[in-house]
Amino acid sequence: MRKSEEFERAARGAAERQDWDAAVANAIHSGISMADAVAVFYLGKRSVAQGHDESVSLLEQLDVDAKEVERAASHLTEPLKVKNAAEYEGRLLTRRDSDQALKHLGRFKTWARGKLPSAG
Repeated sequence: MRKSEEFERAARGAAERQDWDAAVANAIHSGISMADAVAVFYLGKRSVAQGHDESVSLLEQLDVDAKEVERAASHLTEPLKVKNAAEYEGRLLTRRDSDQALKHLGRFKTWARGKLPSAG
């Protein structure tokens, strides 16, 4: 969870500086780190794959309502649609891309926090 929080702070800081690509990339990493925290808590394992699809697959193994997991996973996967553009392509992302990634991150993390014991 700490990694997720760190990546989220980096994403929000990048967005404040209008560094849209960095904001999106860090939002994605924050979501994946939070997915790993949920998977470790419930399944005792996290994704070690190069691609992030395995993180979603692990969430689908949770013993919770399938529709709930599907909805949460969609908030995790939506920003992945622009991941390559954020990290590898020449095309620059926009404020809208950043806003969308941070919105989905917030929704995913709200769900995930509800599945984990409080850290306090």
